[in-house]
Amino acid sequence: MFETTIKKFLKREIKQFDESQDETNNALNYFRRSRIHWLYLLNLLNAHYTNEVITKSDLIHKIQVSHITILKYIQETIDLGIITEERSKTDRRKVILKPSQELLKSFEEFFYEETRVLKNLFDERQQD
Repeated sequence: MFETTIKKFLKREIKQFDESQDETNNALNYFRRSRIHWLYLLNLLNAHYTNEVITKSDLIHKIQVSHITILKYIQETIDLGIITEERSKTDRRKVILKPSQELLKSFEEFFYEETRVLKNLFDERQQD
């Protein structure tokens, strides 16, 4: 029974990642490219949900890749409209990053679905 549950989970995960190749389909899909992209998203959302400010400089220091790489990823997400940027009112040198409403909605739907699936897997495992 547990193997059946794992097989269902894996099949769903593969399907989800196959479908994520189309970045226009879902704002979250851009961040599924790599571990670095996903880490970028997690840091951005963590700042959002904890009501903290995150800047380009913060991301450069939090994510251990070259400055050029993370700045490229940031610019790509701004160009796609899934991240917005604004200058700090207290320090004009700082650029604050914020997730778009579309990205927040996509992430919340993803979070709900993932937790629901994991709960179902746990429930099935408990029945074994």
